[in-house]
Amino acid sequence: MSIATAPTALSGVLPESRVLTGSAASGWTGGMPAEAVVFPADTDEVQALVRAANETGTRLLPAGAGSWLGAGGWTRVGGVIVSTARLDSVLHYEPADLTLTAGAGLGWRKLAALLEPNGQWLPVDGPGVGVGTLGGAAACGVPGPLRARYGAVRDNVLGLEVVTGDGRLLRIGGRVVKNVAGYDLVRLFTGSRGSLGVITRVSVRLFPRPEADVTMVFEGGVEEVLEVARVVRASPLPVAAAELVVRGAGVADGEAELAVRVLGGREEAEDVCSRLVAGIGAAPGGTMRGGESEVFHRRRIEWEGRLPLVVRLAALPGQLAATMEWARGVAGWTGGEVAGDVFGGVVRVKGSPGDDGAAELAETLTRVRREMEAAGGTMTLSQAPREVAARVGWTGAGGGGGGLAEKLKSLFDPRPVLQSRCP
Repeated sequence: MSIATAPTALSGVLPESRVLTGSAASGWTGGMPAEAVVFPADTDEVQALVRAANETGTRLLPAGAGSWLGAGGWTRVGGVIVSTARLDSVLHYEPADLTLTAGAGLGWRKLAALLEPNGQWLPVDGPGVGVGTLGGAAACGVPGPLRARYGAVRDNVLGLEVVTGDGRLLRIGGRVVKNVAGYDLVRLFTGSRGSLGVITRVSVRLFPRPEADVTMVFEGGVEEVLEVARVVRASPLPVAAAELVVRGAGVADGEAELAVRVLGGREEAEDVCSRLVAGIGAAPGGTMRGGESEVFHRRRIEWEGRLPLVVRLAALPGQLAATMEWARGVAGWTGGEVAGDVFGGVVRVKGSPGDDGAAELAETLTRVRREMEAAGGTMTLSQAPREVAARVGWTGAGGGGGGLAEKLKSLFDPRPVLQSRCP
């Protein structure tokens, strides 16, 4: 469908004041291709948009605040973006039960402000989550280092309201923790990136905000800091998260730092830190507490930014050293940095490759993916220049989920009008 006809095909569903086209749409998406951006105000309007799209063959791309539009190349062919930003009402919040239900468009900062007076939080720290929405976090399903203590996003989403690709309204899960019978569709839709339906409402499990927040930073050469990471990962002590960052990653003697985060009661946190230092056999180069530690990790969430290249490598946590080595090989072409989740085994590379090295970078990425998949891991592109992505592919052999993904797609979005495939 052309840029000229796509908004016309959905005309009458929403007022013109809630439809962006042309330069206004491009401005909202940050330059990503989009035929229009529409802003439904409730679930009924989302259903009407999806049904109209089925009737007219219009391709829809679900989004929240638009902070993850380019991730994985899912928006590379344009379409009409359906933003749930106006669906931001808090429908149920019971502090005593540690549960909350809200519209998918509830912004992360608004959510944090709501929970803070009750000493509660939703400990999801995936890339860019602070500028996104609750529904966006559920749809992307990307966890951060805090999953070591609090679980992944899928573990903390209790229920969803979803408009499927064929216009059906599903209310799955619920507002309590033990609420699953039969197939767990909540876990299926969480992380589906809008490929099966538009998430309009989310119920989540909350946690008490810890009394103490302490982060110890260990610095040194890459091999030295990797050894510290190995000791931390093997320790039985309750470490909330550990993230390793390498700068000058393409050089053998690159500088590295390991941020080890400990959460809990004040005495408990200090005791854990003391015992960790004793087990490591070396004092940290610096220690942050309270608000200073929180600000540090808030900035870490923004680590990827909007750089033109972000590569995600994943393998078993015990293979972290090997995964870091592959990542550093990629970083040699980007002039960027490498960050690794010690407990999750996920390593990310960010950078700004030059225009004249696209072929060499693509060759390196292809080789790394082949070697990682042979070792049981994966490599995906979160952000990439168009010519690099065209040569390498956004996902590898397991990225599309195979025949099962196609069957799921046919069940929930048979035409299809949403994303072309499961990520």
